[in-house]
Amino acid sequence: MRYEKAVILGAAGFIGINLSHALARQGVRLVCFDRIISPHWPEAATPVIGDFGHLPQALLKQLDHAMVFHLVSSSRPQPSTAEAAGEVGRDLVTTIQYLEATRERDIRWIFFSSGGTVYGQNDDMTIRESQPTHPICSYGVVKLAMEKYFALYRRLHGIDYVTVRLANPYGPWQHPLKGQGIIAAMLYRAMKGETIEIWGDGSKVRDYIYIGDAVKGVLSAAGAGRSGETYNIGTSRGMSINQLVDVIAGVQGTAPKVRYTAERSVDVARNVLSIEKLFTHTGWRPKTEIDDGIAMTADWLSKNSRLW
Repeated sequence: MRYEKAVILGAAGFIGINLSHALARQGVRLVCFDRIISPHWPEAATPVIGDFGHLPQALLKQLDHAMVFHLVSSSRPQPSTAEAAGEVGRDLVTTIQYLEATRERDIRWIFFSSGGTVYGQNDDMTIRESQPTHPICSYGVVKLAMEKYFALYRRLHGIDYVTVRLANPYGPWQHPLKGQGIIAAMLYRAMKGETIEIWGDGSKVRDYIYIGDAVKGVLSAAGAGRSGETYNIGTSRGMSINQLVDVIAGVQGTAPKVRYTAERSVDVARNVLSIEKLFTHTGWRPKTEIDDGIAMTADWLSKNSRLW
């Protein structure tokens, strides 16, 4: 890679922890930023702690001559608009402030958008980056607006960035009790003999990618992706929630208990990402089959149950 330094904004989360270890293995100087110090960061990482919204000086000083991975998000997809104004302020406005404060600096931004919510309802077998974006939740609208501002700052000030639209990652370090990450949540409940709750009839189709593959895709985009481009990162394979239940049953050796509840208005029927653009530009493709990925995730959850 061109840069010998990497800064991860939002490094204490599931993706950030996995990304931090992958970057540490590459030997780059690593800075991990979040509100708290994670005990799971690599020992060699330099921790910077603070409130992202306050633009802490200790963080701003670290952004020169670096790849900056922007994972910070204050919300998650939900049907309510009650927090919409707050999302705009905490995420969109704050990101613009960082872009303005660093527009003259030597930075390659890697912005983590959303692989699902920015597209909205789309029944195509796979969704390309060039297809229309019609978000149906505030989270998706904010992510898309942030993409547009990165593009604007490139046009006006020449900043270097790539946007990654990530599918549904799963694997080690994903917390099963935080309401995000359906595979971790379902596995956890199945392992404890608890009932898995499914919104709707289980027919909704998503693109699930093992975190090891996802991180390699992100690093491919960061290192070899073309400046100003947007890249989907997924598997180009769809799986319904009911099919996930079947895979979990196969991994566990017994069928989990399932309860169906009313579907949510924020959930589209199908979302599967085309990854041909990233493959064409960098040669990256995912390698982990979902049966193997879920088995590895189950093994990790079993060995690390003390964390929850």
